[in-house]
Amino acid sequence: MKMVKRSMLALLMMISFVSASAQELKLFSSEMRSAADYPHQVVMDFLERYFGKELPALRQTTLEHKMADDKVYFRKGGLKDLTQVADTMPFSVSLHDKYYEVSWERGNTPFITIVFPAQYDLLLGMQKDEVLSTLKQTILAAPLRTDSVKTPMGMQLLDDGIWQSKANYFELESLNDAQYYNKVHEDFLPVYGDSHLDYSAANLFQGLIADADHRVYVEQSVYGMKTVNYTITLQQWLNYCSQFKLKIYFAVEEQREDGILAMVIAQSRELGFNHLLSVVIPDKFISDRQSTLKVRLSPYIPTHNVKNLYQKETQNHKRKKWQ
Repeated sequence: MKMVKRSMLALLMMISFVSASAQELKLFSSEMRSAADYPHQVVMDFLERYFGKELPALRQTTLEHKMADDKVYFRKGGLKDLTQVADTMPFSVSLHDKYYEVSWERGNTPFITIVFPAQYDLLLGMQKDEVLSTLKQTILAAPLRTDSVKTPMGMQLLDDGIWQSKANYFELESLNDAQYYNKVHEDFLPVYGDSHLDYSAANLFQGLIADADHRVYVEQSVYGMKTVNYTITLQQWLNYCSQFKLKIYFAVEEQREDGILAMVIAQSRELGFNHLLSVVIPDKFISDRQSTLKVRLSPYIPTHNVKNLYQKETQNHKRKKWQ
């Protein structure tokens, strides 16, 4: 009997939530949205869309299964409580290792706590093939970078007289986010010259060379073992990386007669994906700042798959060259 009562209560709560959500669930004021930065704006969009549109369109059992499949859980409160959220309530967002935790307080006490994966397709409300097919448009739509380049702290002097920033690496030590500088009097200037092509290429992809706007010919993987080809500029790519706070890791695979073969990882911890780029940088990229870079792009790779794919790409490159 108690189980029946609990089931009836859950059903009534669900009906109440669906009815209220049909009137449009609004959790955040325009002022809150304006004050929020990335990725908080993405999280806000997700919460209102997921609980205000996606779930109310489903039957109860399907709704429960969808939340379980999506790994969206209430640690405190429940669906019906969302209809009582006011935009004056304190709201917080925390990004943990691979998941978000959002909370509202009411009267200085915890009211609702929800956890969900830091997963790009879930947060964006798009199928994976749709995200892949719209990547070019997303890159082109990115606003100009406004973040200023600052000289890193804690640099170390290398044996060849170049100063290197303290580096973090991605899975493999050769794949890192190091930047390289010459010290001129008391100033540190980014390395960019023919005598250090590898350092210069790394600085190029770290966005340190403002007037280098190379064309980038992209061969991008999409669903169904297919590829799409398009051309963007390096600055458009860097604008996109800046907008979505992508962390860039760079590694030289080969220094060849025709230039450099490099690997680049663009990591989004906030949305739980990585772009893997195999880049051919022509030997004249220093003197010709509008020369074309050739890129093979494998986008939106889960973190645990990157190391294997990186090693596979590396092995392939030792047997095959781009022309």
